Amino acid sequence: MIRPRAVTLLAVLVLLLAISNLSTGILLITGKLSPEKVFGQVPDLGDMQQNFEQTMKVMIILFSVVGAAVAFGLWTLRNWARTTTRVFSVLGLLGALIQMIQAFTLSDPISFVVYAIIGGAYYWVYFYLGQAPARAAFKPPPPPAPSTQPPAAPGADPPS
Repeated sequence: MIRPRAVTLLAVLVLLLAISNLSTGILLITGKLSPEKVFGQVPDLGDMQQNFEQTMKVMIILFSVVGAAVAFGLWTLRNWARTTTRVFSVLGLLGALIQMIQAFTLSDPISFVVYAIIGGAYYWVYFYLGQAPARAAFKPPPPPAPSTQPPAAPGADPPS
């Protein structure tokens, strides 16, 4: 089946996000970028601070590798990639809702609108990949039909 345009766009966006996360993780690990610039205000964890920062750096790298694999799976119409994307969309939507609540309590309407748009995008991805046409695009092709002609006898010329 032909890959739908929305799936192609989604695969490209996921790949771009994975590349962005990978470059951020590499910059963090090499020390070219500080965790405060990426994570904002990092809580002071005392003796565990360095372990926390190292764990976050590794998690960013791991999520970028998973993102690249999912992008490739979406590009090649693998059903596991569709399912993984839907799961990540739910997690992203929950994160956007938490950020919207935080922006609402801080009376920050700009952040509220931004996270509402981000949450809407996550919802659209979840909804779109659950639709019948999208599910059909990710189904494997049917096996070839068996031949209706009887097998040729050994040594005989095939019919013309």
